[in-house]
Amino acid sequence: MDIQAKQRLLEVARGDKPADLVLRNARLINTFSYEIEEAGVAVFEGRIAGIGDYAARETIDLGGRLLAPALLDGHIHIESTLLTPPEFARAVVPFGTGGVFCDPHEIANVLGARGIQFMLDSSENLPLNIWVMIPSCVPATHMETAGAVMEAADMAPFLTQPRVRGIAEVMNFPE
Repeated sequence: MDIQAKQRLLEVARGDKPADLVLRNARLINTFSYEIEEAGVAVFEGRIAGIGDYAARETIDLGGRLLAPALLDGHIHIESTLLTPPEFARAVVPFGTGGVFCDPHEIANVLGARGIQFMLDSSENLPLNIWVMIPSCVPATHMETAGAVMEAADMAPFLTQPRVRGIAEVMNFPE
């Protein structure tokens, strides 16, 4: 988020500008206090600007419905579900998952860098945040012959991608 976007969000949070949307009359699940609170939620440019009473261009009355933060899955191999990232998103978003950290190790074992790039490309612009962890060793062990071999130099260019968050689990158990 650039400095101008932060400034605009702060203006809304302070009440100096109206939000894009306010969700009123919500029963908000507070994951810090473990309580359910009656509150409104202000949204501006796709981000939560504040909780409370805010002016907005659009208001939706939730009629006392529950409002909860999305869940994050800390480690998954999407390709092991036998779904592409868009189909995986269709399956998990309705149940409250808002983001996943995926390790594309299996597809990298077969397709190498092309497999990792496929996961990055096909997971863009989804209603699910998919962050990618780059496989630490392809293949996982010297006993695997799935098709691809990647060295650290082959994986390094992916570390500059905005949705790549780091290196995935070490799977080379013999060493």
